[in-house]
Amino acid sequence: MEQHLIRRKQTHLKHFDYSQKDYVYYLTLCVTNRKTYFKNNEIAQIIKDEINFRTTKKEIMLFCYCLMPDHLHMLLSLHNSYEKRLQDWIIAFKRHTRRIGYQKFKIRSLWQRDFYEHIIRREESLIEKANYIVENPVRKGIVEECEDYPHSWISDEFPE
Repeated sequence: MEQHLIRRKQTHLKHFDYSQKDYVYYLTLCVTNRKTYFKNNEIAQIIKDEINFRTTKKEIMLFCYCLMPDHLHMLLSLHNSYEKRLQDWIIAFKRHTRRIGYQKFKIRSLWQRDFYEHIIRREESLIEKANYIVENPVRKGIVEECEDYPHSWISDEFPE
């Protein structure tokens, strides 16, 4: 009897070079089983601290993020000094936050296995995408004004 492996759906472009530095990526990382772990401010702070650490370490150039109760949106580029692919960055980010989540809160599986990305095209407005991301809590009825949401951030500087 011949066995067939179940293949996962391809979510990323097959022949795209994800190590390129001149692209901006709109990322979505989801929590396993869409559990609302990030309603816990301490867990949310771990994620925000890791994003800030990796930005300061010059792995990414961050334009905005929004940490919703069960997922994370980010708009970023790989920093010129970062010598790996986008997938490598996400794997390292998830691994580190998952380890802290387990050590502190015994969360066995923090993130879903994959992630979703959209490569921003030249004709798309980064500012419009960033505003869309940080306005997510308003659209979901969590806050009235995006400025009132404590788990999002938007840069003052955007590339042209």
